[in-house]
Amino acid sequence: MKRSVVWGLLVLLVLGVAGSLWFLDNFEQVPTSRWEAAAPEAQRNPYLAFERLGTQLGRPVTRIASPQSLDSLAPGGVLILDQHRRQNINGARADRILDWVAQGGYLIVAAEPVADDPLLARLGASRYRAKASLQCKPDEAAAPDADTPAKPVPPRGNPLLEVRLPDDATTFRIDRSGYGNLLSSAQPLPAWRAGPDEERSVVLHYAWGRGQATVVSSLSMLSNRHLGQHDHAELIWALLQRYQPQGELRLVSRMEMPTLWEWLLESAWMASISAALLIALWLWRIVPRFGDTMPTPSLDRRNLSQHLAAVGRCVWREGGINHWLDVVRQAIQQRLALRHPYLSRQDAAWRRKTLAGIADCRPQEIEQALEARRERNPDRFTEAIRILQRLDQRL
Repeated sequence: MKRSVVWGLLVLLVLGVAGSLWFLDNFEQVPTSRWEAAAPEAQRNPYLAFERLGTQLGRPVTRIASPQSLDSLAPGGVLILDQHRRQNINGARADRILDWVAQGGYLIVAAEPVADDPLLARLGASRYRAKASLQCKPDEAAAPDADTPAKPVPPRGNPLLEVRLPDDATTFRIDRSGYGNLLSSAQPLPAWRAGPDEERSVVLHYAWGRGQATVVSSLSMLSNRHLGQHDHAELIWALLQRYQPQGELRLVSRMEMPTLWEWLLESAWMASISAALLIALWLWRIVPRFGDTMPTPSLDRRNLSQHLAAVGRCVWREGGINHWLDVVRQAIQQRLALRHPYLSRQDAAWRRKTLAGIADCRPQEIEQALEARRERNPDRFTEAIRILQRLDQRL
């Protein structure tokens, strides 16, 4: 091998080692994260991340879709109720759920965004409604009350809310920007609360019998998008470990909509029974009452003259007498052409006089019977038929 080739390879090796050392000294491999669209399973289930978190921590989540399952809950465990349940949880079912809580269960419930919430009403919680303030003139400021200390106004720029559990120094920070419907409490007062000020709350906790109940303005911190943010996962796990460290973890979201008949039987059974009774009374009032069945009278057999008379009355009512008169006239003309063909060659006056002699009647009656246009008088029709019948018999 030539000496120049060896030196060339040696130079390339030195340059490669020097370039590698420079690259390793100036660049470092670090992990990066990027936001990707949710998979179809996550789009169908907004609490998929929470379910997988519970499985990893040894508390698998059981989904409940049937409203009837809430009436027979096993003692103990945790029940998480999402919003939009008003059609499935009425007053009676709310009482059964709170009875289950009083026996040692733990309830986490989200307040309904609209309409009344019978479950929260029994706990003493409701959506916060701002009180109407006194109106002042445009150039006049409201005078502060000297006896009432001014309340500190929370900073509006900080979207985080601090939550502290009783007898626990840990501070959990949650994002309160997603909690549009704040809560207020009445009687009974909650055991503890968390909110931006003294009147508005995001979390209300009640001791209910032997169980516990936590009311939140929304379950958005358990959703796939917000569970990993701030201290949302730590807070829900701290609540579970503090108030119900064991037992089944049940999640109720997107319950099946009841059918019309199920809703009527469950929530409007009194109105349904009243309507049924009113309809039955109305039907009893308007439906005619029939007596005993009467025997069908036997019909007498009609003779031929009665049938002919009925046919004649029907023809007369329908205006068909002129049709039958034309039929009889046509038959007479055919009989005349056959028996007395010479009459058709005579003038009309002589022919009427000859036919009047045969029928033993006047020429005017022959003219009326054979040549009249329309007959509306029943007597004239009868007379014309009588003359034509006599003429037919004597030809």
